[in-house]
Amino acid sequence: MGFIMRTMKIRQVKKEIRVLGIAVKPSTSGDHLHAVGVVFRGGLWLDGVMRTTAQGPDITDRLVEMITESPHHPQIRVLLIHDSLIEGGATIDPCRLSTGTSKPVIALSKGEESLAATQTSADMVVHHFKLEGIGEPIKVLSIGLQSVDATRVLEVSTRKGVIPEALRVAGLVVSAVAACPEQNV
Repeated sequence: MGFIMRTMKIRQVKKEIRVLGIAVKPSTSGDHLHAVGVVFRGGLWLDGVMRTTAQGPDITDRLVEMITESPHHPQIRVLLIHDSLIEGGATIDPCRLSTGTSKPVIALSKGEESLAATQTSADMVVHHFKLEGIGEPIKVLSIGLQSVDATRVLEVSTRKGVIPEALRVAGLVVSAVAACPEQNV
């Protein structure tokens, strides 16, 4: 994991850009966490699903494994996380997630405290900005993408509202997975 994420310039954010939305929820027994990644082509259609379980609270390394071992990894352009979809006391370090997967990360939040970039280096480009839209502004932490590119990725991957489709669907899938009896998961 010696890779350092520099700013990536996306020449053109196509409407079919592959983004991965991640959601985490505790198991019904509460002894582990379920994590689901959903690959979406922009905001248009579902391209793939991946899942893993972890003990937590920090599940970053487990997510890196899930993503890098997926057949979708080469096609994924950007990773998306939202603090409202990270439940059960789980934590994800967006900087380690970015460097471990060699992909830019866009982290969304409605609260200030959850968007702290932890292990940054001089070569890692981190941008903080707010997106105005419907309701409260959303705070954005972009790792590896300029603010303008991150904003465009979010616009292309969101159908309506403020949550990109990959995150919305990941939240639905992880809720269904976490609700399953443990022997069937």
